Amino acid sequence: MEVVSEPTGKVNSKPARTKLDVGCGAHCLPDAVGIEQFAFPGVDHVHDVNIAPWPLPDNQFEFIRCQHAIEHFSQVHTVAREMYRVCRDGALIHFITPHYSSYASWGDPTHVHHFALASIPLLFEQAEGSKNFEVVSNELKFTGSLMDFPGWLIYKFSPRKYEKHFAWIWPANEIHAVIRIRK
Repeated sequence: MEVVSEPTGKVNSKPARTKLDVGCGAHCLPDAVGIEQFAFPGVDHVHDVNIAPWPLPDNQFEFIRCQHAIEHFSQVHTVAREMYRVCRDGALIHFITPHYSSYASWGDPTHVHHFALASIPLLFEQAEGSKNFEVVSNELKFTGSLMDFPGWLIYKFSPRKYEKHFAWIWPANEIHAVIRIRK
């Protein structure tokens, strides 16, 4: 793919990058476009992602990473709609966020949302409708400590029972979710 530069109209043979790192901070994924509200080194677009539209073209990205970022965004439905807009059909969006039972979820005063296992799929259903995405994977991760084993075992048996009855006894660490976009 060739990119036409503005305003000269000259053709730039450098292909458009197809990875996006949303809320990347100072650790943008290599070879990805970084969008972040603060001007850290490596950020391509300094923009508050709670505000649409993002300064990105429609249907450009095959992969989005949102790692330890979505819990900081106040307008998560706007973020989900913008992710959908900038993704190509079949694009994958990888989320990592603290589970609500994790100390990491509550220990950071800049976290404005605390997520359960069903939160990311529900967010996309509310923002884009159930026909416009599929859940590739959605799972809880534990620290691996021996103290986590009972919670992990209950979670493997019944995620709903784990979250309803046992999450505060044996906290999970993170949610890892992968969403595939359908257009």
